[in-house]
Amino acid sequence: MSVQIYLFENMKKLLKLCAVVALAALCVCCGNNSKSKSAQEQTKPSKRLENSIYHWKTTFELDSTEIAFLQRHNISRIYTKMFDIAVEHSFVSSMLEPVPIATTKFVSAVPQGVEITPVVYITIEALRAMEGKEAEYAELIVARVMAMCNHNALGKIRELQLDCDWTQQTKRSYDKLCKAVGKLLSDSGLSLSVTLRLHQLCQDAPVADRVVLMLYNTGNLKSIKTKNSILDIADVRPYLRSRNYPLPMDYAYPTFGWGVKFKNGEFQAIVTDTKQCAAGETIRSERPTVAEILKVKALVEQQLDRPSRGNIIYHLDNSQLKNYTDDEISQIFAY
Repeated sequence: MSVQIYLFENMKKLLKLCAVVALAALCVCCGNNSKSKSAQEQTKPSKRLENSIYHWKTTFELDSTEIAFLQRHNISRIYTKMFDIAVEHSFVSSMLEPVPIATTKFVSAVPQGVEITPVVYITIEALRAMEGKEAEYAELIVARVMAMCNHNALGKIRELQLDCDWTQQTKRSYDKLCKAVGKLLSDSGLSLSVTLRLHQLCQDAPVADRVVLMLYNTGNLKSIKTKNSILDIADVRPYLRSRNYPLPMDYAYPTFGWGVKFKNGEFQAIVTDTKQCAAGETIRSERPTVAEILKVKALVEQQLDRPSRGNIIYHLDNSQLKNYTDDEISQIFAY
């Protein structure tokens, strides 16, 4: 059993140790940052907007093409998934508990001039299982993230991001978790950002310093009637209306595609090969064009304003990015 998973599973026994590790790692990562800037000051919109990208693989190993892509497009921030938190059987108690899975392995060094923002994805089932223990899990999450950042030499960390598709019913627990995580971070001069789905726009803002609005996976993937589940302006428009969101907001746009396989009208799977079909099967090929992305971008900025810090694309994978020209990528990033 890995040390990281053991920290989650033997939570009661090691909670104090995790808190110490978290604070120590935070100090290592931040240096004197807490003495010079508060978390609130760090979340103020910068005068110069920046280009950012998500990295959503379990191995951080950038090839020369991906590094060149970062350089060509002046990408200065990579939102890097560190691990997921899901509900699985505990090795210790044999009960279902929130545990870290799909931990990212770091093979490549962080490119020069690029800042890493670690991201933790939390399933809705794990969030429900955290109810009543949000503060305890907050310490475990921060401890594990900062230990990984320190161990893998990811550089100075100024922000941590939580990614969760919370609902109105789980919002209270999510806010408690965010508040506890945010407190741990702010004590060492770091800030907390969270992702936001379109359906969450109408809810009260999460307890965080800033948000990233996810403008992908906007449609019903499993419905055969859906035109493009990754991005369709018809799916986006109903959620948008002119408003002043209370937190600084940035936008993440899709630069990927896939095939969605159906059999006799029923969803089967997401596939990479869009040509292999058996009897009774159909595959819906999905990949947003730059024209479709730019239409959504224009609508979003009209209704919600320009990004606070800059635009983000999802995600850093040359097999997907090669389907877009440099000019198209630049148009998505443009302000």
